[in-house]
Amino acid sequence: MAVRAHWAGRDSWCAVIDDGEGMTKKRLKEAMRIGSSDPLLPRDAGDLGRFGFGLKTASFSQAREVTVSTRRSGEDGSSVRCWDLDAVRRTGRWVLRRNAPLEAAAILSALDDGSAGTIVLWRRLTDLVASDSKTSDKAARKAFNDQLETVSRWLGMVFGRFLLREKALKLRINDAVVEPFAPFLEEHPATQVLPPERLTFRGFDVCVRPFVLPHESKLSPHLRHVAAGPMGWNEQQGFYVYRRDRLIVAGDWLGLGLSRDDAHNLARISVDIPAELDREWKLDISKGTVRPPAGLRSDLLRIARDTRRKAKAVMRHRAGEVRRDPAGRIDHVWRVLASHGTREPRINRSHPLIAKALQDAGDQRRELSAIFSLLEDTVPMVSVPSKPLERAPLEDRPPDEILALAESAYESLLAQGKSRSEAAQRIRNAEPFNLYPAIVERFGGNGD
Repeated sequence: MAVRAHWAGRDSWCAVIDDGEGMTKKRLKEAMRIGSSDPLLPRDAGDLGRFGFGLKTASFSQAREVTVSTRRSGEDGSSVRCWDLDAVRRTGRWVLRRNAPLEAAAILSALDDGSAGTIVLWRRLTDLVASDSKTSDKAARKAFNDQLETVSRWLGMVFGRFLLREKALKLRINDAVVEPFAPFLEEHPATQVLPPERLTFRGFDVCVRPFVLPHESKLSPHLRHVAAGPMGWNEQQGFYVYRRDRLIVAGDWLGLGLSRDDAHNLARISVDIPAELDREWKLDISKGTVRPPAGLRSDLLRIARDTRRKAKAVMRHRAGEVRRDPAGRIDHVWRVLASHGTREPRINRSHPLIAKALQDAGDQRRELSAIFSLLEDTVPMVSVPSKPLERAPLEDRPPDEILALAESAYESLLAQGKSRSEAAQRIRNAEPFNLYPAIVERFGGNGD
């Protein structure tokens, strides 16, 4: 299977080419009918559809003209049907064309190699191309290509299991192979594969497999990027709901009342639901959301809490290692100076946030420095813990608040003449931002 996308400004087009067995003329007509499938009828074991809206709604969301050409093995010609939304708007009639418009026919002829299969062609694109785009518009073309990259990552996630099989599905977007997204890093030696559970609901099995991923520090840069998925570490935590191996929901706590925060980034749980329970899981037409039935919620919540607890323990352990870093690579807020047998805590005035506060103080800089000295001289004497702190700094703060603090310090470093990459590296090595890499990576620093 392949996706071909051709840039030509407002005349750009996109085609999905399926090298399967093709459809009969009758089946094509049914496939082009809105709501062609009764969701209550039993489906074939390999059928990923349910409502009969997928082909049409997906196409109409992206293009005003959709043409489908299909051929069965041994047939000389193709069967063609076309929906033209502009014609529907002009005439007020939903008339399904029996042939392709001239421009579409020329494209289909170039794509058709004479073998069995189906081609879905989109023209007069809406989301991928602005209506006033010109062929020479470099920004529009870049946006077009960026969208294709996003599509590739989403396809790799949704159909990841099919792409990883021994006799794997092959997907291409133009000349690029779609790489599968394996969200659980099962082959990594540091991944915690927790005991699976088989829950029974109304006579059907629901298989649940929890995983705790390795801390990002144990992953190579490439694997860290891959594991972040299309949405990033924070958005990929949670349940992954599969229906007949097609990923329905990726990274969601399924309305169980659980928060989404960096402390649980490493918690991912696979759930396989049978198609027979679509209604009970409130699977909607878009297949974009699911909600578990009441009879399974308590078990799923129990499994989620246990997985989250173990994931948080990994983050805390790593945070403790960072705080005890003997090489002093981390820019700590507090430093301990040894003098004449005593240990005196001192505020690190070179820390990006502290330095910014002093810089912004202006005429009150002396007073602020005096306040820092007062804090240093009156800080309560406490013993150094022998194990990592139970709570990491800013752990209870929302990600946006942590990001705002990091961005403030980052801008201050740029104002001091640091390059973007130097400033970003300082922030990544500054306490407490070093504990929240998924947040800090959201702003610049990849180049000077």
